[in-house]
Formats: sequence, C-alpha cells, structure tokens
Amino acid sequence: MLSQHLYIGLDVGGTQIKAGLVSDSGVVLAFNAVASHPCSTREQVLAHIDQALDPIKGTAASGLGAGFPSFGDYGEGVLDSQLSAYPSMHNFPLRRYLECTYGIPTRLVPDANLLAYGLRHFGEGKHCENFIAIGLGTGTAVSVVQGGEVLTGPRGYPDAVMRFYTEWGWPGAWRHSGLHFAELYGMDPVTAYKTASAGDPAALDIWRKVGKTLSSTIKRLAEETETQVALIAGGLANAWTFIEPSVREGLYGTGIRVLRTSLPHPSLSGAAGLFCEVEG
Repeated sequence: MLSQHLYIGLDVGGTQIKAGLVSDSGVVLAFNAVASHPCSTREQVLAHIDQALDPIKGTAASGLGAGFPSFGDYGEGVLDSQLSAYPSMHNFPLRRYLECTYGIPTRLVPDANLLAYGLRHFGEGKHCENFIAIGLGTGTAVSVVQGGEVLTGPRGYPDAVMRFYTEWGWPGAWRHSGLHFAELYGMDPVTAYKTASAGDPAALDIWRKVGKTLSSTIKRLAEETETQVALIAGGLANAWTFIEPSVREGLYGTGIRVLRTSLPHPSLSGAAGLFCEVEG
C-alpha cells in the first residue's frame, strides 16, 4: 500500500482564517477556523494564523500551502498592501515566516489561486483544461486556469485578473461579495439567505441583483480570457439556489457554463494540489 502524504492548507480570508490537514487526494481530514479582521495589526494577523493552525501544528505534513488575499511578489513570498485585505502585512515576507515558524516547506499563492489549485486537481476543474475560478466571500477572488495551468503574474495574478481588480472590478465586484453587502442591500448575507429561504420578495430580489452582477463579471472575464467555464465557490455561494437563475439569465446565449463546486473546502484542498503539481 502506498503511503499517503499529508499537507496543511491555510486560507487567509477577509473575515476568517481557515486551516486544514489535507490528504494527497485533496480530502480535508481536520479543519479549524478563527475570526480575523482587515484592520488587524501585523501581530494580530500572525496570531490569528497561529490560532487557526494550532490544532494541526506538529503534524507530519510534507508541506504547507497558503493563500493570501493580496497582491505581492509571490516568487519571493512577500506581500503587497494594494487591494490587500490586510494592509498591515505590506512588505512582510510571509512565506519565510511560515517556513521558519512551523518548520515545513511552504508555498504561498494568492487566495484565488489556491482555490483554483483545489478545483483543478480535486473538483470540477479536473474535467476542464480551461476555466475561471471565482470565490464569493468577503471579497471576490478570481483566478484563471488555461491549458491545465493556474495562471500567475508579477504580482500574483495574470493580466486579465489584474484588470478586473484595478480597472473594472471595483466597486462593482463588491456587489457579489460580503464586505459591503449590508450597506448595498440593507441586510447582511445571512439574514438575506434566511429571509429568501422563507420566500421574502425583497430578499429574493437582493440575490437576483447579486446574480445579475456576477453574470456581468463572468461574461467579461470569459471574453478577456477566451474561457467558457466558470466554477463558483465561497461563502456567498451557499445562496446559489437564489443566485443561479439570474446568472443563467445574464449568460443566456453566450455558451458559458457555470457550476458551483461541490468540494467542501476547495481552497484547503488546493494546498495538496499545489504541492502535488510541483512535486509531480
């Protein structure tokens, strides 16, 4: 019987930091999450990371795969403050810190790319050489896979995704993410989901608007990347039943396929995908 490698996944999000012990087949064997906040100091962010990793520290893992919501020099493992969920981490060598602190090889990528690695190796992306990965969370995470490769760039993202973040994604992208949800729609996402589940017309209209904006984002990304498949993940995707109809309406006639992933923790699974790809 072949021995199984284990990996540690670390997904630093805008409001939660998630950690998991992951098998080399992408199964999350142990999971932990702690709250975190964009206004956190560097020391607080690092403390929250340690809290998230605490239950699985010391595990005989072959590597730690981490995703962070920020531009950066990912070749060097150093973060940038522009459009970062954690500005206090500017110029911080996070990869080296994680390797020195936890004593295992570490690979650091943008959080959107960690999601893409999970979908590519263990999710619906196994059957797609080309797709767009979109994580609907506190922010909107976007990554592109072409020819089976997760695309990157000097600041962590390929050109089309950089344009999304810097030229045309903001503030429109906030309309399908959680950070300004209550401000835009008059209720928080959890309340909007519960009231939509009870048939409330106002809440159902909120999710219709979210889906309409998401379809526009998908359409433009598809045009810029010549990619016809979009895979959706993230906390707001839990309301996919309410979002999907207006997404499909907005994409009618384009030939673009949209699927919500069935992976429980695709970004954490991405840690195994990241190392398997490098090692394999």
